[in-house]
Amino acid sequence: MLKDVYLYYSGATDKTGKALAEALGIQGGIKSPGVSQKVVIGWGAKTKDKINLGKAVALNHPDLIRTNRNKLTALQVMLKAGVNVAPFVTAESALTELAKKTGATVGLPLIARTNYHQGGANFFTCLTRTHVQETIAILANKLGKQGYFQNYIDVKEEYRLHVVAGDVIYAQHKVARSNMKEAHVSDQMDKIGAMAVKKGVKLDEASLKFAMEYQGDKIASPDLIIKSNTRGYKFSSLKLANVNKALASEAIKGVEALGLQFGAVDCVLDVDGKAWVIEVNTGPGLEGTAFKNYVAAFTKVINDILKPAPVAKKVTDTVKKTTTKTPVKGGSKISVDATKLRLLADMLDNASDDEKDAVNAVAARMFGN
Repeated sequence: MLKDVYLYYSGATDKTGKALAEALGIQGGIKSPGVSQKVVIGWGAKTKDKINLGKAVALNHPDLIRTNRNKLTALQVMLKAGVNVAPFVTAESALTELAKKTGATVGLPLIARTNYHQGGANFFTCLTRTHVQETIAILANKLGKQGYFQNYIDVKEEYRLHVVAGDVIYAQHKVARSNMKEAHVSDQMDKIGAMAVKKGVKLDEASLKFAMEYQGDKIASPDLIIKSNTRGYKFSSLKLANVNKALASEAIKGVEALGLQFGAVDCVLDVDGKAWVIEVNTGPGLEGTAFKNYVAAFTKVINDILKPAPVAKKVTDTVKKTTTKTPVKGGSKISVDATKLRLLADMLDNASDDEKDAVNAVAARMFGN
């Protein structure tokens, strides 16, 4: 096990986090690694305060993960860096912006999200100003959370591109499920079951399955607005050669703008073919090929960090002297300086007839001939 490398995950990302740490042969956990590590990988680590990692090289520093978890702040950072994100405003300024006759930042239709969200939770579609006003009231009074409004993108295709060290290592395309009811039941039972375990609640599996199947029967078709796992969609793997280049470029820019070294980027192509970044996930659930690709990418990055840089050879004008053993009369050997031998050869090549006799005489004395 590599004792100098630590994978720092959270309770929400521990399943994949533990599996990655084991596959990489490194330490991992939900506690801060402190300042003793050489490399720290932040896998969706949730922290409230600044984290001191000492001199460690951080792949997704926990402080940057904390910034990215606030999706409004993340949008502001990406916008400033020139990443294509749909125009947005805070919930407090939404109605004021819509009232502007010219120069408004956003326009109907809008979607609204809470600053901190996951999946399709707390997602509001607003077609009118009345919808916006009611959503603002829900955010403030019912949810008690801050939020933002963002222009609705007329999405043609939705993707998730996994970026590590400036490269897309795995790509997924969101497609409609053919077995919506079965997928809904399985997904919800897994989520509710896991939550019950954490809360110490005992569930009757048969009753839970009955309730989920009852809900599943009401899902007639995939949701055209919220294309989440529980609303009729799934991610299907996509060959890297088939990934839109503009989309890949924006995904990489989004990760880099946030100061991250890796991330699963939710992004889309609109009906005009323009690429947009929705958000960056720092602790996605992984399995199969996606998991293997992350292990391979992290292994390379870790080795590059820990492997000492090669020492450059110094080049000087000094010719290294070497010696050779030249046999002479009587079977004895003498040491001959190679530099002097080359000098003697040059003298012979450039000497006149008279000079050659003198040079040959010197050579005879040197070699005993």
